[in-house]
Amino acid sequence: MAKDAPSSVEREYAFSLGLWGWVTTLWRAISITFGLLYKAVRATLGGPKKGFALYDYIAYEGMRDYQTGLNAVEVQNLLPSTRWTFVRFAKGHGIPHTEIHLRDGTTVIRLGGDSKERVLVHFHGGGYMAPALSEHARFACGFASSVPDNTSIYVLQYALASENGNHYPRQLQQAVTVMEYLLQSEKISPSAITLIGDSAGAHLALGLLLHLTHPNPKVSALEMEGRFSGAALISPWVMNATSARESMTANKDKDLLSAEALDYWTKNLMGDAAPDYWNSPLTVPEKWWTELPVEDILATYGDDELLRDAASELCNAIQKGHAKAITRRFSTELHAHMLMNRFLRINKPCESEQVFRDWLDGRLEAE
Repeated sequence: MAKDAPSSVEREYAFSLGLWGWVTTLWRAISITFGLLYKAVRATLGGPKKGFALYDYIAYEGMRDYQTGLNAVEVQNLLPSTRWTFVRFAKGHGIPHTEIHLRDGTTVIRLGGDSKERVLVHFHGGGYMAPALSEHARFACGFASSVPDNTSIYVLQYALASENGNHYPRQLQQAVTVMEYLLQSEKISPSAITLIGDSAGAHLALGLLLHLTHPNPKVSALEMEGRFSGAALISPWVMNATSARESMTANKDKDLLSAEALDYWTKNLMGDAAPDYWNSPLTVPEKWWTELPVEDILATYGDDELLRDAASELCNAIQKGHAKAITRRFSTELHAHMLMNRFLRINKPCESEQVFRDWLDGRLEAE
């Protein structure tokens, strides 16, 4: 059940920067920025742009440079919290919002009223180490600027991983706590609930679905009668995807992720934990996919993703075991394209966004 005591609130990240930490962080951020400016000047004067327009080239280079140039603690201290980002979005669009503190101190932000008719549960991406971006708030609302009267959106502010804190399975434990609250305290029917997540958020949603039917021994089991309405898995992060996969090299200059960053985020999340079925879904027994407690699944990924081949393997496994799964691969799209296209102000036509919006509308309008 929820708690109101502020002392019960868990911080989103484990470590704050001291004075020297801020000095070194700002120096690194400034150095990365000047390095990016140098690349921009070179590209303007005819230097390599790797087949992109100038703006797109700088935007993608900048994403990769900041990923590899700043560590997790630095990123977590530089960026606003998930709670702050969603509350700011809600206030800016006149959306009712409530901050809820669960029994383990986890914070959940509810957008909209307390409707139990249609419920979206949102897990944001960011390699488990970065808070939600502004575009995650729009994504959680189906890229709308309002929340229907019959819908409520619950956003999990999960613990962000770094070298020495918030390791797996903490985030899965928090996702289970959210479900416990919705199902047992709020008495919401599973058939009213749709899970949505991108990248690490899709990974977390998938881990939760697997846990509900085959509990992780390190996470409290949660009994649930019935099935969720749906789950949207956008560019699911497939951990432990080996560099031997062709897309990891073929798309290294196309995607905005870097293999180095993926390895770093994985080590941060896992700590001393070993790979298991809930964090490495490519190892899941085939029978588990037939037992996922969800009616409809949408899984999407881009042709230009580093993780394209691993995502394709995962989608094939899901589709083989789940009759109502829809999996789509989009040409010329990169990781979490529907969010990054907007966040980086690329603003090109995005087929995956339209597919997601149409699918989500179907969940919200379903009888």
